[in-house]
Amino acid sequence: MSQVVPVLGTILAVGLNLSPCVLFYEYFKGKRELSTIPEMMFVVGVFCCTTNLAYGLLKDDLNLYLNSAICEIIQITYATVYLFLYANKDLSKWFLYVFIAFNLTLEILYIFYDVIAHHTSKDFGINFTGWFNVFMTVCNAGAPGQKIIEVWKTQNFILIPIFTTIAQILCSALWGFYGFADMDLKLILPNLLGVVLCAIQIFSYFYFYLKLHGKPPVTENKENVPIEEEQEEQNDIKEKLVENNNSKQEVNESDSTQ
Repeated sequence: MSQVVPVLGTILAVGLNLSPCVLFYEYFKGKRELSTIPEMMFVVGVFCCTTNLAYGLLKDDLNLYLNSAICEIIQITYATVYLFLYANKDLSKWFLYVFIAFNLTLEILYIFYDVIAHHTSKDFGINFTGWFNVFMTVCNAGAPGQKIIEVWKTQNFILIPIFTTIAQILCSALWGFYGFADMDLKLILPNLLGVVLCAIQIFSYFYFYLKLHGKPPVTENKENVPIEEEQEEQNDIKEKLVENNNSKQEVNESDSTQ
């Protein structure tokens, strides 16, 4: 168990970090707008990988910091692409955004790996970074549900990146099970909360997906009347007008014969 779970966890973690590719694919295919991509996934993702990398370096855990470094590169790549799209392909804005993002990432790594560790005891630095990483892990699990309130208001289920959420709940469930095996609170707590947050997102997605039969929500006109219902009413009015005209013609024909 102690050897199998880390391998499966690493595979799921890489799959989790690769899953946002679907969002960018849908965007470039014209199936999704940039505003429907929860950008907090990339912000929290970079932050979480950075603190996890610092934690692995402090513990001198080769598997942990190599896994974190790979995921960090993937998350920074996503953030770079998103910032390019967010800057509307303006290179001057894009370079500024990327500089700020990379600088903050290095500053965070420096604070957790060097400043805290060297101005306190090593054990305190490891514990502080570990518990802070617990908090970031929970935030990372909840980040894909950034627009969950908007989903319940508009019934627009595509605002939830379902592939990322499914990968996240599998990853959280696996590491949570591993934590229960060793009774490690730093693994049990964040992954248990991660499973709950992901379950809410998955329920919300499929609830509205099944409710709308996989169709996007009906847009509304200025009077907040669904367009489809308005068209049905107009068709009913046209049918009544045709019936009235036919009845008038019949009456006129009967009068002319008399």
